[in-house]
Amino acid sequence: MAPTEDFQVNYENLLKLGYAVVDIRYKDYDVLPDSQKLIISKVETDRDAFYQMMLKQYTGNEFKPNEVYEMWTEVLKHKINMSSMLNRDIAIKVAALDYFETVYRKR
Repeated sequence: MAPTEDFQVNYENLLKLGYAVVDIRYKDYDVLPDSQKLIISKVETDRDAFYQMMLKQYTGNEFKPNEVYEMWTEVLKHKINMSSMLNRDIAIKVAALDYFETVYRKR
């Protein structure tokens, strides 16, 4: 099974509770070698625009509200795939930049 085959997150519900997925870790203190861990953080302000802000901060690109959650999921999946290929955890910013340079622009 691919590392991100069944990867799904309910971002809107998390935001309603005041939390956001800010990263995902690859093989970081895992008991199972192929498991991933979501890094979830409390978000105090601008919850509705949190993922738009994160994507803009990492890539310099603006995204429509209706595509933000999909883009963030794709970046997280890309991070896991890159980390798996390199057999080490890579930075979320690196994954975001690489995703938009190598995958997104080729669509």
